[in-house]
Order: sequence, then structure tokens, then C-alpha cells
Amino acid sequence: MIRKVLVLAALIGAPLLMPGAAWAAEKCDTVGVYGAIALVVCPHVNDPPALERAGREACAPINVRGVCNAWIWNKADRAARALPMTDRQLGAVTALWVNKQNTLKVCARDGCYGGQTRKTGKK
Repeated sequence: MIRKVLVLAALIGAPLLMPGAAWAAEKCDTVGVYGAIALVVCPHVNDPPALERAGREACAPINVRGVCNAWIWNKADRAARALPMTDRQLGAVTALWVNKQNTLKVCARDGCYGGQTRKTGKK
């Protein structure tokens, strides 16, 4: 898995990965794919670079013209494994990788969907 992540990083021109971050990305698993949507579980991973790599890796085989979203959870028991996801699963999303925009949204910081209350109390 680490070799796969390093090869992916080389292909996309990412800087060399720190060993701890590569280890964190290795813990991630794609648990469902629906068209250009990947559902990913990264148990106990909160590191944005590791979450971004997990999103990139999940989207690599399924994106069409760059379009793919990877919904990422850091708690396996709260993650969606099928769509549509429940409100509880949606509320538990840790991060959202938006492949077309090359952007990672950390839900607690950025909000991942319209109307989501961030931890700062803002909408």
C-alpha cells in the first residue's frame, strides 16, 4: 500500500510523503463506490494530508474527466457503506475530497455540505 501511495504521489507531482502520513493513509479503505462517489473509512485519521491522499487514491480509478468526490470518515461505525446515506452518517463525515477542484474540505473547519454547522458555530 505504501508503494502504491508513493507511486501515486510521484504521478501527481506531490512532494515526498512523511513516514507517519504514509502510515495514516495506509489505514484507509474504500468501502463503497457509486458512480463518481467513493465512500472511504480512515479509522482515527485526522491529518489533512493523509485524508487528501486517501481521497485522491479513492478517486483515481473512478473519476471521469476529473469528476469524483470521496466522502471520508474517521470512525468506521459511523461511515456510510451505501447511498443514500443517513443523516447520522452525513453528520459524521470527517472530510470531503473534491477531485475536480483539487480540494480537501475538513468538515469541522470548512463545512462539507450546505447547512452544515461547523464546530465554530458558523453555518
